[in-house]
Amino acid sequence: MWLTYRYGWYEFDLDRYYASLSSSMSIKCDDKNPTANGRVMKSGYGINQTASGSIRTNQSSAVTQPQNGVSYFPEFNYQTYWRLLERMGGGRFEFQKNNYSTYKNRTHFSPIWMPDGKYEVNTWLIDGWTPAGMLSANLTDSLTIHGSLWLDWHIGPLQP
Repeated sequence: MWLTYRYGWYEFDLDRYYASLSSSMSIKCDDKNPTANGRVMKSGYGINQTASGSIRTNQSSAVTQPQNGVSYFPEFNYQTYWRLLERMGGGRFEFQKNNYSTYKNRTHFSPIWMPDGKYEVNTWLIDGWTPAGMLSANLTDSLTIHGSLWLDWHIGPLQP
């Protein structure tokens, strides 16, 4: 493309590119949850999460794949407290190892007082940078809570 300017000639090149982010997320009951049944669990037990994201582009040297994921939880009204996910490679993210887990699993424990109903986790996949700015994705998944772990515990003599 040529542009005439009062004091001379200037040449500009127009480079077109595209970038799109595809992403997904899923939560499931922790493998160590003894009473989980599919996507139904009792409050007080843990969940595991996997999120993934990938940027498709025609100029791979000009973009970065998503670098971070942040998860928000209903017990904190999806604000104040959150968990930074660990990048596992290949565009996959999981909870960091939980020091409060007996087995050091990558788990998040729902509070025992959580009421029955939908337990929904929101995740923001971020820091996928392009020349035009950051690509991000808001993801969500849920499980159902029915009862609490206190229903699994019994203190007293066993019934015959």
